Amino acid sequence: MDNFPQQPEDGSPVGGELAATEEQEGQTEDYQIRWTLDQIHHKLFVMSGKGGVGKTSVAVSLALLLARRGYAVGLMDVDLHGPDVYRMLGVGDPLDLVHGQYYLPAALVRNLKLVSVEAMMKNRDSSVIWRGPIKHKIIRQFLTEIQWGHLDFLIIDAPPGTGDEPLTVARTIPEVQAIIVSTPQEISLTDVRRAIKFCQKVEMQILGLVENMGYIHCPDCGATTPLFSSRQGSQAIRSLGLPLLGSLPFDPQLMAAADAGQLAETETSQSPFLQALDEVVNTILGALAQAPPLHRQPQREPGTLVLAVPAADDRLSAQFNQKQNFLLCTVKNGEIVEQHQATPPDFRPGLLPDWLARQGVTHIIAENLAANARNLLERKGMTVILAPAGTPVTDAINRVLSDLALETAKPGPEVP
Repeated sequence: MDNFPQQPEDGSPVGGELAATEEQEGQTEDYQIRWTLDQIHHKLFVMSGKGGVGKTSVAVSLALLLARRGYAVGLMDVDLHGPDVYRMLGVGDPLDLVHGQYYLPAALVRNLKLVSVEAMMKNRDSSVIWRGPIKHKIIRQFLTEIQWGHLDFLIIDAPPGTGDEPLTVARTIPEVQAIIVSTPQEISLTDVRRAIKFCQKVEMQILGLVENMGYIHCPDCGATTPLFSSRQGSQAIRSLGLPLLGSLPFDPQLMAAADAGQLAETETSQSPFLQALDEVVNTILGALAQAPPLHRQPQREPGTLVLAVPAADDRLSAQFNQKQNFLLCTVKNGEIVEQHQATPPDFRPGLLPDWLARQGVTHIIAENLAANARNLLERKGMTVILAPAGTPVTDAINRVLSDLALETAKPGPEVP
């Protein structure tokens, strides 16, 4: 993540200010963002009109519960001035920041990716003093520098209010849907009304509203008691004209777990908050008509191979990058049934394996590739076959098909 600015120890603004405007971002970055978003099914923006309503607790817990159900989930913290996601989850330095990977419980490590500005701060207790253009740039980099891959959900934790960060999200992710978090207090509801007007102005769809800290659950008798003096706030929430996704209790034990960085280890059965939020998850899935966890990689037909060959003048090219022309050759039952040329869009090199995977490529013919490049391609299910640069493309393909046919024809081990 060398492109991310590192904040100085004293919390001063990043040198150079990264004062790029939306017009200066360029078509390449716009395409990278669109590429990333096209691989994500649902984008949910958890926001609030004011601070102190438990918005981040809802966002992080929502991501955890979805990941525990087997969905592929990304958690993006755009609360740049008050990032708390890492602390709640108790994660340290990333194992792989490019892929948003951290030490997490085994049940989550494959299903949950996350990023926060805290990953770029030398001192997590220092203040972030950034102006709008820098925040705009950072949020866009969260979408271009992190390899999110195929996700069922991207949960975005917003800062309170309707400032630069929500505006950037609205402009950059036009299909995002808002989940507004509030408490049943009139002062909170006043700010919710402002959040609603913000969503209307930027044409952001509102999925619904979550009432947080509406009541407290007695662990001894099981009774629930309103946390505030009356239920007028809850009635006012219902009068806003938004779908009410659910009401969540104040849960001191969950707050203690979040403060201790143990939220990821807290089981749903241990927390009234998580139990109530689990019902909210059901409501959200119903509203989105979300099927079980998606497997969105192209389904490969048995007996069908797709070979990708970087080509230049009908010969195997010595180059293997996103600027290279590829011959894509479809083979069924050992016979070539289709060939066509394709050039990847002009994006960052790290996206090339995803582009090849989306073409259904099963085998790649290339000159010697670095070990890390081969490992990345093979992790995506593609077999790398080495051949000398300059080899006529037709000869390289025929040799590979001949070798594959011989491999298939080999007799199995004798059965005694």
